Amino acid sequence: MHEATRALRQALVDQGLNLREQGADEWQGEIPLPADLARFYREIGPHDCALETSGNPFFIPSLARLWRLQAGYRWHGVSGERLTDWHDDWLVVADQGGDPFIFEISSGKVLHDRHGAGGWQPSPVFSGLEQMLACLACFDAVWNSAGDDIFLDDFSVNPVHRERLVAALQPLLGERAAARSLAEEFGW
Repeated sequence: MHEATRALRQALVDQGLNLREQGADEWQGEIPLPADLARFYREIGPHDCALETSGNPFFIPSLARLWRLQAGYRWHGVSGERLTDWHDDWLVVADQGGDPFIFEISSGKVLHDRHGAGGWQPSPVFSGLEQMLACLACFDAVWNSAGDDIFLDDFSVNPVHRERLVAALQPLLGERAAARSLAEEFGW
């Protein structure tokens, strides 16, 4: 395990996330488990993690539940019919109220899109799975540390905490503008 991965995992454990090593034998999918996903679940191991944020929490399933998360994206949730506008190269690895975070197998990037627009046109948002988890955990950490002070009287996010989030995201994303953009994307 790389030192950066070890440090990330320890930070997530310290934050209270439910993590455990998950082997490839837990995969329930009908396609081969991509190597990057196998490593992510083996080395970091998010296990049904709900990460708090403004609006619906971010949810990252255990490896055993990951294939079921594809329902409604890859195939129709009732009929099981394959949905034609979903690429074979995509796997939903997390969501926020039905808005998917999509692992693009060929590139290793994580894309994001909003549901209900009539078709999928996701945009890259994270360079990989570890960056996704580290960034989403920042939202959770700032949210939980802010307590009741998170919102102003008009129920917008307190700018003090928004700036704390941007400061936490910047080292992960490399640029302040990227951190601000991500905060805005998710209602901060």
